Amino acid sequence: MNKTEGAVMNEKDLKRLSLTTLAPEATLRARRIDAQLFLVLLVFIACAPARLVRAQSCNPAMVSYIVRDENGRVMDEAALRSVYEELPRSIGEARVDVGETSFAEDGKTFYWPESVDWPKGKKAADLEFVNSQTCTLHLREATLTYQHKKMRLIFNLEITRAQANRRPVIDSLPFQEGTFALDLTGWSHDRNQMIPAARWKKIQDPR
Repeated sequence: MNKTEGAVMNEKDLKRLSLTTLAPEATLRARRIDAQLFLVLLVFIACAPARLVRAQSCNPAMVSYIVRDENGRVMDEAALRSVYEELPRSIGEARVDVGETSFAEDGKTFYWPESVDWPKGKKAADLEFVNSQTCTLHLREATLTYQHKKMRLIFNLEITRAQANRRPVIDSLPFQEGTFALDLTGWSHDRNQMIPAARWKKIQDPR
């Protein structure tokens, strides 16, 4: 082997040595990066359920209003839709929708949607005023229109996060012209009992 070949061999050996030396360092850096990414992923997974629980821990505030026609019959969903279409999609902080209430045999006790008894109850269409964002609700009033008649309802209901009866169901008088205020003086505020129509009092329009 001449000197030139020796020099070439030495140069090749140096390159191999450099690559051999650098390979573990590159592998180590890659492992460190993988470990960091793994830790970030673990933190994300650990925090996600907590955020989800906080987002889902809010029990929506809702007022359900049973609407009756001029003869006192509870409106079915088709008739109620005609009333709903005349309303804005939101009133104050409440979203307006058509839903249904599930009643026990006495027609006064109702089941909450999450109750195991809800499916077996007798269903009645209702207007719903819901706040599922802050889960609090101040429902002042709503004016319903049906067959060219306007019925102004003054609820003045306040629902907080802490109270138990946060989904009241309210019965109605036969549909008629006029202004009516809900009077809950002496009411038990039973969370499973419908507020009877007799709690509505006709008043002079204060506007």
